[in-house]
Parts: sequence; C-alpha cells; structure tokens
Amino acid sequence: MVFEGLVGLGIALLFGTALAEYSKFRQKSTRGWNWLALAGAWFIFAGSFGVATALAPYVTATLWEGISLLFQTLGWLFALIGAIFVAYETLVEK
Repeated sequence: MVFEGLVGLGIALLFGTALAEYSKFRQKSTRGWNWLALAGAWFIFAGSFGVATALAPYVTATLWEGISLLFQTLGWLFALIGAIFVAYETLVEK
C-alpha cells in the first residue's frame, strides 16, 4: 500500500469528497462534504508528524506526539460532524 496510516485516511477522505463532487452527489449536502474534506486535511497533517524529524533536536518527541494527537482528535471530530451532516442532509432533502 502506498499510503498507510493517517495520511492514507486523509487522502481517502479527500478522494471520497472529490468523487462525490464528480458524481454530483455533493450538491445535496455541501456543508457536510466540506467538513469531511477538512477532516481529510487534518488527518494528513497528523500523519505528517511521523516524518517531520528535521526539528527533532530542538523540540522534544512528546511535543510532536501531542500535536499529532491534537490533529488526530480534530480530524475525527470533523469527520464525525461531516458524516452526520451528510447523512442528515441527504435523508431530509429527499
């Protein structure tokens, strides 16, 4: 697999949003898909801390892990809100 972990999850969310836009499904619940795309960006940010080692001598490893956990938490929160918005707006807009 090319992308693993949090980066892969972020790319999957962004790819899903792009497919929804391409298939015109995103028009039904624009706000929810925006939240899901933002969650994908947060997951990519969280996954990038595993390779961001250039500042390791200057910043402790626990700080990097803390920031990564913060971005993961924000990603999951935004994904949950986005999924709820998409489900609600899709079911109500019938």
